[in-house]
Amino acid sequence: MKDYYKEPRISNSSLSYFQISPRYYKDKLDGIVDEVTPSYFLKGQQTHMYILEPLEFDNFYTFFDYDTPKSSQQKEFYKTYARKRKGTKDEKLIEAYKKAYTTKESDEKILEKATTLAKDYQNYIKYIKLSPVKEVLSNSVQNILSATKSKILDHKKAKELMYNETNELFGNNDKLFVQNELAIYWEYPGLNLPCKSMLDRLIIDHEKKEIYMVDLKTTSHMSEFKDKAKEYKYHRQLAFYWMALEWYFKNELKLDSKEYTAYTYIVAVTSREPVEVKVFKVMEPTLNDGFKEIEELMPLLKWHYDNDQWDYTKSYYEGAGFEIF
Repeated sequence: MKDYYKEPRISNSSLSYFQISPRYYKDKLDGIVDEVTPSYFLKGQQTHMYILEPLEFDNFYTFFDYDTPKSSQQKEFYKTYARKRKGTKDEKLIEAYKKAYTTKESDEKILEKATTLAKDYQNYIKYIKLSPVKEVLSNSVQNILSATKSKILDHKKAKELMYNETNELFGNNDKLFVQNELAIYWEYPGLNLPCKSMLDRLIIDHEKKEIYMVDLKTTSHMSEFKDKAKEYKYHRQLAFYWMALEWYFKNELKLDSKEYTAYTYIVAVTSREPVEVKVFKVMEPTLNDGFKEIEELMPLLKWHYDNDQWDYTKSYYEGAGFEIF
């Protein structure tokens, strides 16, 4: 997945950057713009990986609860002690204490105090040792993620879409193709623009000639989801995915996607307790709005690539130095 994000291709997200401004788009793709990832986005990433890529989740994350020391001296002591590699346990304790605190006490007295400190925050010491290897998530996060999976399995349509009965996550053979986090690197038709799409879940039933595109979304409040879907342009994202999939069928599978009946679903889950799950079927008129948006944006983006002009819009460069309102 990391390689996917490094690829400097056009994605649905980058189309949103372009709508901010051509310069923002270019700087974002060149890595000049560096923004802090919002906490809600990180929660979404964790949920996606937990549900769609459980083995990858186990490689990146672990669950562990710990109390954080209140004083800077204590934090320094625990950090030094936990990361010290050489020496006996007593030597590590004494050295860590001397680094964190100004003291003229004997090593015997220092060891006594340091031993007490180490006992008080044993879990915090374990956290420091774990953190370079995996990202540590609290047990409260674990409870939410576990509840999310349970709620999906309890929801009749969500379970049908997210978990195949015979193969919990994957079931690829001549009759059935199931893939989570499918990366497609494709070319935009007619403009030869390099694009990329990461589909959350794709199910192709070759016997029934059916395609199911399933997108997993997280939201703070289910009551706000439809409004947020419009704000974040999910209709355009899913349309972009279908364009990628049409390319994938033609160039990778050597099949005609038009011979299949296409279904688009969003499985929405709340990122806080109580966890809720809803399934939304995305209808053709909604997708058509997305296709229309893409078809308007891509020729403009192509112009900027061809002319290597990014500071202003196409109308600015081709006009008298003003923008069209």
